[in-house]
Amino acid sequence: MDFIEISVKNIDGEAAETIGELFNRYGHGGAVIDSYPPDFERLTIRTVIPGDDKLLLQQIEAMLALIGRALPNGLPEPQFQLIGESDWAESWKEHFHVVRIGQRLVIKPSWRDYQPTANDIVLELDPGMAFGSGLHPTTKLCLEILEQMPLSGQSLFDVGTGSGILTIAAAKLGASPIRAVDVDDVAVRVARENFVINKIDSRIETATGSANDNGGQKWQVIVANILAHTLVELMPDLAAALAPDGKLILSGIIAEQEASVITAIESHQLNIVERRIIDDWVALVGSAGRMSE
Repeated sequence: MDFIEISVKNIDGEAAETIGELFNRYGHGGAVIDSYPPDFERLTIRTVIPGDDKLLLQQIEAMLALIGRALPNGLPEPQFQLIGESDWAESWKEHFHVVRIGQRLVIKPSWRDYQPTANDIVLELDPGMAFGSGLHPTTKLCLEILEQMPLSGQSLFDVGTGSGILTIAAAKLGASPIRAVDVDDVAVRVARENFVINKIDSRIETATGSANDNGGQKWQVIVANILAHTLVELMPDLAAALAPDGKLILSGIIAEQEASVITAIESHQLNIVERRIIDDWVALVGSAGRMSE
């Protein structure tokens, strides 16, 4: 099948979140957000739709025009390109290189060569059409938090797993058992393939679903790297799935919408115990236990 790639380049976090919601709803495989050095504050967001769906293309064009009029700084002109399915998959590869996150985590695209040092924890990844390459600040924030948590033997629930990168990191940092879910079938397939590449597939439960698909248990760590308004909507299910004294890691939050997420967290008797920020993006850690001194 041929696809039409739709991309909007050189935008800020507020615009990316708004367009991301649109692309996640109507795009094939959802939205993919890229940021490239040296200016990680400027983003490119893209998706694909079936090449023969002219009505959907017209609807997305109209909605992008409305978004552009609503945003204070408008939007750059969207770009449209007809590509084959294999071309879509291959086009991402030129942008992904080996990236170090924190002290020990190294993200290695499956097609790149890398000689690890003794302390490296290598996350081998083929992002495919799923969000989560490790380059975007929201993913980086989650990885930094996970690296510094005592995860050995801790159960973990990854809601909105995308490419599976956070599950892979958690598993290699010692978390077990782990359940990874996503509402998008494409993301679930890509995540499973990445679990196989990293030889952790036998340790991970995967399913198409959301925060209410918790496997019938309480989890010591829950991580959700989604958009702010979705986190607010999912908060009852996230809080219900959290074990006593558990930790809830939330990312994908643009700074302007942080207050709404904090309100949702605190309304479920959770305390904010950690806050991290990169550019306009915020990650929060909520705790079901007592607030840290």
